[in-house]
Amino acid sequence: MSKNNLERKPSKTAMFAALHRAIANKEFKNEYLGPDYLAENFLPSISKFLIKFKSVRLKVKKRLNRYLPGLHEYVTARTVFFDRIFTDALKHEIPQIVFLGAGYDTRAYRFDTLNKETKIFELDIITTQNRKKKCLSRARVDIPDYVTFVPVDFNRESLKEVLEKAGYDDHKKTLFLLEGVSYYLEPESVETTLEFVKSFSHEKSLIAFDYTISISEENISNYYGVKEFLETMKNHHPDELNRFAIDEGKIGSFLENRGLKLVTYLDEKEIENTCLLNEERSLIGQITGHFRFALASPGTIS
Repeated sequence: MSKNNLERKPSKTAMFAALHRAIANKEFKNEYLGPDYLAENFLPSISKFLIKFKSVRLKVKKRLNRYLPGLHEYVTARTVFFDRIFTDALKHEIPQIVFLGAGYDTRAYRFDTLNKETKIFELDIITTQNRKKKCLSRARVDIPDYVTFVPVDFNRESLKEVLEKAGYDDHKKTLFLLEGVSYYLEPESVETTLEFVKSFSHEKSLIAFDYTISISEENISNYYGVKEFLETMKNHHPDELNRFAIDEGKIGSFLENRGLKLVTYLDEKEIENTCLLNEERSLIGQITGHFRFALASPGTIS
């Protein structure tokens, strides 16, 4: 992302992610496929009003599917996956959770009753954080004492320095969540993030992240929606283009070369079959084909 744009305004992609989650909540209205009942509070007033209507939601989804095939389904599946990781950590009373690029994530507020003593750090650019606080205040959602907002520019600042100042303890087991972020970072920023997790966290810590795979021009048609997705991002979101990707089938060696161990990996079909089934166990749609999920650790997980 452009440094100037990062400093001037909140993330557009964070807003779009909130829109997808809000639509899913109206659509499914359950704790599994549409759990984010707070997402609509980050939308402009007109959007919040319009998505109440099924006909409008259908038009929005149809337009999204034309230019970004599978993205709505992907964000829905991503929410399911990261909700599972987050709630499992709370149930096991993990001491710390760090959101690396929190955007308009609402897990600290939606799952507050599960939190016993877990300290949560939300890292993001200050413009997005300031808007998030205002939106939560308008919605009368209290920010718990265990949540600390930590302003950061991932492409320029040291995670170690900003987290230590915020009270992060590298001797405590931690869950790091890097959701919807890696592909917008410079490769060097991803490297330093993984290096931080390896060198400055408890050996049984975890980092959950999603990423995109590298796809050649001759193979791009084999992956659902990817060609349209990349063209749309290039034409309409030039400040938030994909900058980082990992070759297909190389995630294990990629992590190993950086001192981390792969714990869980899901390709596009596994994401669909584990995160996009409705109550009748039927698949609700396809995701954009270049997205992947991974869970890794700097040590051995027992």
